[in-house]
Amino acid sequence: MENVNSIEDEFHVRLTEPVDLDELCNPDGRGSEFEVVLPEAPEEKQYFDEEDVFKHLNYEVNNVDGSDSEDDNQTPFDSIAKKMFSVIGDGSVMKRVKRVGSGEVIPKAYTATIHYEGYVEYCDVPFDSTRLRGKTQKIRLGEGQVILGLEVAVGTMRKGEKSDFLIQHQYAYGPMGVPPRIPGNATVLFVVELLNYSDTPLVPDMDTWSAERRKDATFEEILDIANAYRKAGNDAFNGDENGHKRISKAASQYIKAIRLLENARLANQSEEDEMKRVLLKLYLNLALCDIKQGQCPRALSNCIKALEIDPQNIKAMYRRGQALWHSNEFDKGRHWILKAQKLNPKDAHIQAELRKLDRKKAEMDQLHKATYQRMFASANSTSKSSDVAKEAKTKDKQKKCTPEAQDLLQTKLKEFIKDDVLTEMPFALDTLTSAETEYLQQAALEMGLEVRTLHQNSDKYLKILKPKPEAEQ
Repeated sequence: MENVNSIEDEFHVRLTEPVDLDELCNPDGRGSEFEVVLPEAPEEKQYFDEEDVFKHLNYEVNNVDGSDSEDDNQTPFDSIAKKMFSVIGDGSVMKRVKRVGSGEVIPKAYTATIHYEGYVEYCDVPFDSTRLRGKTQKIRLGEGQVILGLEVAVGTMRKGEKSDFLIQHQYAYGPMGVPPRIPGNATVLFVVELLNYSDTPLVPDMDTWSAERRKDATFEEILDIANAYRKAGNDAFNGDENGHKRISKAASQYIKAIRLLENARLANQSEEDEMKRVLLKLYLNLALCDIKQGQCPRALSNCIKALEIDPQNIKAMYRRGQALWHSNEFDKGRHWILKAQKLNPKDAHIQAELRKLDRKKAEMDQLHKATYQRMFASANSTSKSSDVAKEAKTKDKQKKCTPEAQDLLQTKLKEFIKDDVLTEMPFALDTLTSAETEYLQQAALEMGLEVRTLHQNSDKYLKILKPKPEAEQ
């Protein structure tokens, strides 16, 4: 019986031809010659796509042209080091600036967003690359999240800077290395680009927590994570990305923080007060994102939650008024904006919002007035008979859109394009003639807007939308 605890120490190979065992065992014989078929060596593991890797080959780490030195023993890294300066006294981390950054050097304990590629000498293929992985790396300086040499390197950089760093083994991967890609005692080259930095701490990944760990989390831990989400949302909102994308990112961070706090277990009144203080900020920030994304019902809900915490909060009143009038509830919107103005009568933003509301309401009233006139005229004509009604409807379809209606619709579309807050604008189709509907669709498309027809219960709407930006490659 085979011993399951035995060590497999046999090595089996295939022979090209059978062996003559009699000749092989004969002490007076000449022995036996045979050929073996050796197994093929396993293919080297491919860590990244070959075509993408080709774009990131670094030939400098693999050759020396001899122009900088007459020493034949000079290595590629020796040649590179001569073009660098030391950022540590013993020369363990050397630097060469390839693109100068702007502003101040990243402060200690800040969070850096970087791209990097790492190389060992005589290998032009990176052993690691954030660009090949398709994702930036965030590190909090001083927390040991990366090798010491890389942290020291990033700590010398400015926003937008791109530099090369030679890092000796004691600041890199030590005497053991990371086989098979990084040998022991290896000096490594990092090409680093500092994209951005902020004082926002990295958010702990709660998805990696066990159920027991989540259950035992203290309110202080939950609050720290929620505040980190909130600050990440603020950074996204104030970031450099295109409007739609950054606002969506910010909103997702605020929602994560809100869910954490709303489900937190509280031990006393002090914790409840602190939770409400942070939730108030989150509800207000999310409401602003909602308004800018055209999610007015959700914005209204968040404003109501904020006012439940602080009934006299001016921002909550102001944004509740915005959400209402952007939903065409002008009188209710004016009511809440006036309440905010009563508490802060000199605020220029509130005054400007009231003027904007009045202008939009006047335009909508003019459009409704023209619509009602057509409705009454249509009602009088259809009272004669059903046949006459059908004929009137047919004639209505054949009518052209009047110059007055064209001017009004053109004005509405131009105002919508200029509005930095609204992302969509609905029109009830029962308030427009077929000619006006057709003109509105054509005019919107010519202005680069999107047009959709929606059905809500028995009502039909024409929704005009601003085009979303293309996703980044």
